[in-house]
Amino acid sequence: MASFIFKNSLLLVLMHSLLVVIRTTVSTSKLSRRTLCHDHERSALLSFKQSLSLNKSSSGAFSAYPKTESWKARGESSDCCSWHGVECNNQTGFVTGLYLRSSLLYGTLPSNSTIFILVHLQNLDLGDNDFRNSSIPPAIYNLSSLSGLDLSLSAFSGQIPVELSKLSKLTYLDLTGNYLSGSIPASVGNLTQLTHLSFSRNLFNEQGTLYWLGKLTKLTFLDLEKTNLYGKTLQSLSNRTQLTFLNLRANKLSGEIPLWLMNMTQLTFLALNSNELEGQLSSSFSQLKNLEVLDLSENSFVGTIEAGIFLSLKKLYSLTLSYNKISVITNQHVNFTLPNLQIFQMISCNLSEIPYFLKFQNNLQVLYLDDNNIHGKIPYWIWNASDSLQEIRLSSNFLTGMEHNPIALPSTSIKSIDISDNLLHGNLPVPPRSTLRYSVFRNRFTGDIPSAICNCTSLEILDLSDNRMSGPIPQCLANSFEALVALILQKNNFSGTIPEPYPEKCTLNVFDLSQNQLMGRVPKSLSNCKMLQIFDLSDNQLQQTFPDWLGTLPRLQVLILHSNKFHGVMGSPRNSFEFPMLRIIDLSQNNLTGDLPVKYIQTWSAMRIFHPDKELQYIEVQVTYQNKNKGDFIVWYVHYTSSIIIRNKGVKRYYGRILNVFTSIDLSSNKFTGHIPESFGSLEALESLDLSNNELTGPIPPSIGSLKQLESLDLSHNKLSGLIPQQLGEKLNFLAFFNVSYNLLSGPIPRGQQFETFDKDSYMMNSGLCGLPLSKTCGSPQSPPADDGDEDEDESDADGGGFIWIFILAGVGSGLVVGIVMGNIFVDRYFWLIAGVVQNLRLTLKNRRRPKRQNIRG
Repeated sequence: MASFIFKNSLLLVLMHSLLVVIRTTVSTSKLSRRTLCHDHERSALLSFKQSLSLNKSSSGAFSAYPKTESWKARGESSDCCSWHGVECNNQTGFVTGLYLRSSLLYGTLPSNSTIFILVHLQNLDLGDNDFRNSSIPPAIYNLSSLSGLDLSLSAFSGQIPVELSKLSKLTYLDLTGNYLSGSIPASVGNLTQLTHLSFSRNLFNEQGTLYWLGKLTKLTFLDLEKTNLYGKTLQSLSNRTQLTFLNLRANKLSGEIPLWLMNMTQLTFLALNSNELEGQLSSSFSQLKNLEVLDLSENSFVGTIEAGIFLSLKKLYSLTLSYNKISVITNQHVNFTLPNLQIFQMISCNLSEIPYFLKFQNNLQVLYLDDNNIHGKIPYWIWNASDSLQEIRLSSNFLTGMEHNPIALPSTSIKSIDISDNLLHGNLPVPPRSTLRYSVFRNRFTGDIPSAICNCTSLEILDLSDNRMSGPIPQCLANSFEALVALILQKNNFSGTIPEPYPEKCTLNVFDLSQNQLMGRVPKSLSNCKMLQIFDLSDNQLQQTFPDWLGTLPRLQVLILHSNKFHGVMGSPRNSFEFPMLRIIDLSQNNLTGDLPVKYIQTWSAMRIFHPDKELQYIEVQVTYQNKNKGDFIVWYVHYTSSIIIRNKGVKRYYGRILNVFTSIDLSSNKFTGHIPESFGSLEALESLDLSNNELTGPIPPSIGSLKQLESLDLSHNKLSGLIPQQLGEKLNFLAFFNVSYNLLSGPIPRGQQFETFDKDSYMMNSGLCGLPLSKTCGSPQSPPADDGDEDEDESDADGGGFIWIFILAGVGSGLVVGIVMGNIFVDRYFWLIAGVVQNLRLTLKNRRRPKRQNIRG
């Protein structure tokens, strides 16, 4: 009996367990079927995907990737709830979230886009894509369940549609960084559930008081950067004491900072920089005890402030007061610490000394005090005031030295040091081994480069330019720095040869040893530096033939070798792919001979195509470093731009930064011979061309007229002949400088918009030229009759012979022999000068003797 009961009990348990499994399976099956996305929403998403293309340039985020590539119509991936960027409700299966930020999307977004069929959407993020200046579609009103909408950085334009303000459930709205225009509609005030609102960095018209902001009582985050606000600081915000984030930078707000702003005691972020605010900074800031970031830079604040007004801001992480007329005083007997202060910036203020309270900021990472009136010596404590110090900038002051004259700077954490443009003298101190950037240019340092600097193997940028240093460049600079990105030693007195060899993994982007006394040859091992963009060895005493291996550097954009002793024929490139990115080349003031390098000109492909829509940027190198803060890694970026000196528009010009679209060729002051090749006309992006002071002959090629971007053309001091092509006057609409003086040119000077601006100095010593701005007129040229050509030729010969005999007979009064000798010398030395006059005299006599023809009507 017991056995029977046990068996039946066991059977009941098994049946119950089976029932549970069946119920669970059925339930799971139903849930699985329920969470599969609905067919019409899948079709809507696929249609939305097909309406757009993918473009790598559409998204700027480092983490960008094409999320819609996972969207498939068939197979295991056909469930849209499993697609990247798609979120569904687990119960209903409807799409409730679409997160396509940084998805490389490219195309327009019309009102009939199928995305607006997804009426259950609660969150829509299309940020960091490119919708090609689409307007925000009014059909967005169909998404009435939206609580979060992010269309930032996605190239939307036009006005904000009124329909947007009907999305009454919105709590998050971000339209940052688009091309929106017009006024911000007051109806935005109807979105009373908003806690996060950003309209920053658009193209709005001037905005008034924005009174409607007072209706947004739940707002905690407000970003109105660069929205064209003007007038007094927004009174409509006076009761928004719950705000934690307020960004009003880059507007036209004026007047003093209102006192009611100090009632926003919940603020953690406050940016009022780049406005027109004025007055003195009061101690009221001490009330904002939760502030982590405070930026008041680029206004018109005046006076002196006590550092102690920030004493109560214990959470302050970043304090920026730059570009005002304020200074800070510190009572050296009262020491205080802001325990979280990591960034302190007072660039271009009225500081006369380094604020003493900085000595006690134990967590300071970034210190910018450049462009002030700080005198005296750099205090020794500044290098180790903080164990976390990452970057220090003291450039453009009047600092004369360093306390204790250290041989090496003592910091153990610093990554970037900029003490350039001061009055520092003595021997160069060695930077800490942790340093990535060491910039000391434009000072008065003397002596050799210390060999201990080669122990700083992390260095990426070393700029010692414009000092008074001398001696040889240490050999270790060539082979100890596998991380070195920029080596700038220009404008010193370094001598000897350029060190070598350079490693196979050379990382150099900028190599500038110009304006020194270096001799010898250019090391061929520099061909290992495939990342080189700027190469400048000008104003030295280098002596060799043209280093043709430079053509193998695939990224070279700037090549400057002027004022050396390069000699011989340039020859030809080994293939048509050399110098693919070259934009600036200056080989002037050398001893190069032979014809102009036609084959090289044909390889300079970066100069052949003008890109009017190319984004303007400076050729620069970037150093990055990171530091851990509050559990996160913060990345710092140091951008470094190199300077060059080249001849443009007839004078030497200093370029502190080099635009990536500027193009220039300078082959002047060499011994080039032969004709100017027609192939110059293919360089449509060229802005400056200088072939002066050579021995070029023949005509100016009409193809030069194809260089529509040309601003400077110097062909002076050659032996060019013939006419100045009329195409130059008709097509060169940007030409600002033109010089063809000291040649053998003849005929009329072209007329044209730009040619009306050039004075007679542009044409001097071309006796055959005529027309304005010269006083010599061209007369009325006539076509000679076909039947009297021989007669004219004889007359011309007679005229020419008579002209030369003038010089021989000139010596009769003092003796026939002397006259003949003087005549011969004059003719030999100056015949090229009078040839144009002879030709003009022939034409004049010819026109005078030729009878006028009459028109006879039959």
